[in-house]
Amino acid sequence: IKVWEEKFGKLRSSTTPADSSIQMEDNSPCWVGSDVTFFRMAVGTCLYITRDRPDVAFTVKELSSYMSSPTISAMRHLKKLVAYLKGTSNYAVVLQQPHGGQGLHKQTNDKYWLLESFSDSDWSSDKRNRRSTSSGLHMLCGNLVYSSSRTQRVISSSSCEAELHGMVSTLCDGIFIKRGAEFVIKGNVEHILLTDSSSARQLCSRQGTGKVKHLSPKILWIQDQVRNGESALSQISTAFNVADIGTKALSSAKRSEDSAQ
Repeated sequence: IKVWEEKFGKLRSSTTPADSSIQMEDNSPCWVGSDVTFFRMAVGTCLYITRDRPDVAFTVKELSSYMSSPTISAMRHLKKLVAYLKGTSNYAVVLQQPHGGQGLHKQTNDKYWLLESFSDSDWSSDKRNRRSTSSGLHMLCGNLVYSSSRTQRVISSSSCEAELHGMVSTLCDGIFIKRGAEFVIKGNVEHILLTDSSSARQLCSRQGTGKVKHLSPKILWIQDQVRNGESALSQISTAFNVADIGTKALSSAKRSEDSAQ
């Protein structure tokens, strides 16, 4: 923030990290000169910050796509993000004393640590390429340990398909975190994958592919993880799905709601 203000002038604080135009078609000219290096440095710093600030993960993910060729519009979005970070510099992840079986949303056997992996996605909101965004937040006994916001590599033909891709991404991260946590604590960690998509959850809970044959590898893999007891699936209301914060540009009202959660 200090470097930005020294280079471009004083910033007014912003209440949101981005607006919906960040996913619109960008026809602005490419940025030239030494500021290109500054753009890459600033976005790289923000990538480091996102480990503790899931509220900016979506915006930083979108700005990262401009690293090779920043545009004037991308620089404007970066300015808004820096202004948001200035106004929320007191935000931080607070870790509390963990209690066995006590999670953010679920409660299980108190003999085990509980890892809740919240999964969510939008559906083809990016107007530039029609790709969806996958978001995952992983809470160990109610404490945030990792979050992600990623652009999916394929174009999903339905919201169910987009949610399924998001669940696969989140489950992969969750299994890695679970095994790492079990190695550190020398104990058992119960893993639950939570989604607000009933259709995607039903596909992953049953056996076989049904009519959705083009998704068979991903479906069969999740089905195998659930059947073997590696992870459990659970439904959660959209209002309480904290992973929603990484799927879209936040409005002031939405940001306040997610902060409260």
